[in-house]
Amino acid sequence: MMFRYNYFLNIDQIQNLTKIKQLKILDFGCGHGVWSQKDIKKKYVRKIILYDKSKKFINILKKKYNQKKISVNFDFQKILKKKNYNLVIMSSVIQYINIKKFKKLIEALSKNKKELIIIIADIPKLPRPFEFILLPFFNLKRFFFVFKMIFNKDYKKIDYYLHKRDQLNFLKKKFDVAYLENIHDLKHIRYSLILKLKKSN
Repeated sequence: MMFRYNYFLNIDQIQNLTKIKQLKILDFGCGHGVWSQKDIKKKYVRKIILYDKSKKFINILKKKYNQKKISVNFDFQKILKKKNYNLVIMSSVIQYINIKKFKKLIEALSKNKKELIIIIADIPKLPRPFEFILLPFFNLKRFFFVFKMIFNKDYKKIDYYLHKRDQLNFLKKKFDVAYLENIHDLKHIRYSLILKLKKSN
């Protein structure tokens, strides 16, 4: 996640959704980290690679996750060369990437992979102003978090993209695509995608 928001993804839910017996996760856009220490210790979690575009998170993550299962790697080209992941998670990321770059990213992540699942979580359904108006009705804590971010200079500089479902139809060529309620919070105004690489690829 781009900014500090106190939320952990549920690893049991992710394992149930993906049916992957041994999870090797690439957390793309990890921010401050969304994994609890309890979840990391689970036997079916083999490895979690943490990657983010912003280098300022490196030291924060190394202090927070000082254990063998966690790899803090902010060199995306090295990650692509190793390909040692079977699940990619992008939580609250897609809205900050334009569709052209997103297509290239998906292609790079899935290239030369026989098996891969990508979970794209926290995808906005509505333009940012409309979502902001509705936020207090669905998550007051997140409303106050976003309200603070409005006055953040860095946040104002960031581009924001609302991807409609028809823009994401290109994914169906390479993946089996499932739409589901958000695995993050905001289940009614955001949604998640599960992309499972087709066997022919």
